[in-house]
Amino acid sequence: MTAVICAALGGAMFYFSQGLDDAWWLTWFAPAPILWLAYGDYPRWHLFAAAFCAFAAGQIYMIQAYGGTMPWFAIAGMMLGFGALFGFAVGRARAVYRRLPPAAALFAFPSIWTAIEFLYSLVSPHGSYGSIAYSQVSFPAAIQIAALLGLYGVTFLLCLFANALALLARGDRETAAGGIVLCSLAVAFGVAQLATPQTSAIRVAALADEAAWKAAPRTRAAASDMVQRYAQAARVQAERGARLIVIPETAIRFDPQWGEDVMQPLADAARQTRATIVAGVLMLKPWRNAALAFQPDGTIVSYDKRHLLPPGEDKFTPGAGPGLLGRGRAVAICKDLDFPRTIRADARAAASQANDPRGIRVMAVPANDFRADDWLHARMAVMRGVENGFAVARSAFNGLEAISDAQGRIVARARTSGKGMTAIFAAVEPGGGSTLYTAIGDAFAWACTGRARLLGGLAALRGRKAD
Repeated sequence: MTAVICAALGGAMFYFSQGLDDAWWLTWFAPAPILWLAYGDYPRWHLFAAAFCAFAAGQIYMIQAYGGTMPWFAIAGMMLGFGALFGFAVGRARAVYRRLPPAAALFAFPSIWTAIEFLYSLVSPHGSYGSIAYSQVSFPAAIQIAALLGLYGVTFLLCLFANALALLARGDRETAAGGIVLCSLAVAFGVAQLATPQTSAIRVAALADEAAWKAAPRTRAAASDMVQRYAQAARVQAERGARLIVIPETAIRFDPQWGEDVMQPLADAARQTRATIVAGVLMLKPWRNAALAFQPDGTIVSYDKRHLLPPGEDKFTPGAGPGLLGRGRAVAICKDLDFPRTIRADARAAASQANDPRGIRVMAVPANDFRADDWLHARMAVMRGVENGFAVARSAFNGLEAISDAQGRIVARARTSGKGMTAIFAAVEPGGGSTLYTAIGDAFAWACTGRARLLGGLAALRGRKAD
């Protein structure tokens, strides 16, 4: 019965914190009941079953977000796979707790789960999706550490706090206190970062006419009408002062055979208003999922999405490189932002250019979501901005328009499901550009992987000697 109660508590907290309810504070406590169980004398199979059920149940939100739009076996595979990995991590943490000193037990579970999330992201077609760290985007003070250590620094922090609570409940106050102090210092650092005064701002806007997009046929006349619609809306935002305007992924369906004059109204609007307009374009014959950035000087930068969502996007060819626009600006499309290593590489590539010495400072993101996952997905782009020091302007069909600063604070947002043109406008400070994470990459995640292997190996060796 104790195992059932712990599994139910953990599962409920994972569900409400990771899913559609966005109860971010519960993530700090969610692993604690299962870890407390692990540090007791309960049978191993009880422990694994409880851990598996807790984490798998916490992923039920995937059915709510993607049921009916993604293959059922893909959803079930992620839910059950994450559950099994969590059960493995808790079992390894239990072995370290029983066989090694308390300090090792404090860092064992955070290192193991951080390593699992990181290694999974290297092979998953969905990148870092599923990381518990994304729950904290709604609590900006907790994610500032990502600018130093990346996404997995936040994962480690959450696991460390929950593990400290479990050790405290088992009577190890001194060890637990060390973990809680470290977590407190990390959050205090975040608070200090958020208190830094803003010094300048760029005015940005996001546009989306979802109803018109859904109704438009794939014809030249429809494409011309859509371009005119967005060009007019962009002029309105430019008159308010917007200098970067973002239009969603695949907003304009365009066949190059129709002639470049179809796109001319957007080019004219960019040149005449001195604004950069980034529009998502579905290229027909051959298929391309692209973004066109219409610059004030008349140039057009074309960027192709690099990370495609199977099976629906299998017809596209992945893009070959970053979408750098110069002057600290860049573009990436939707799922590209799910891959920390990809966006970090973009930031480093930008910093190597003479006109972008600080890297990317503002990123435009055309996107297209699944309605129910609007904030679940949007917050992944916000985290990339914190990691690499740039503001994000994101416009998504079936989702959110959101503008965030380099500290992950949302300065404007709106759902795009209404009739007519949905527009948001905000003044946001460009980020400072390249961060420590941009420089060192996944060094911390690799260190956690090494520490997890070391502690696991030592625990196994101590167990063999005891036998």
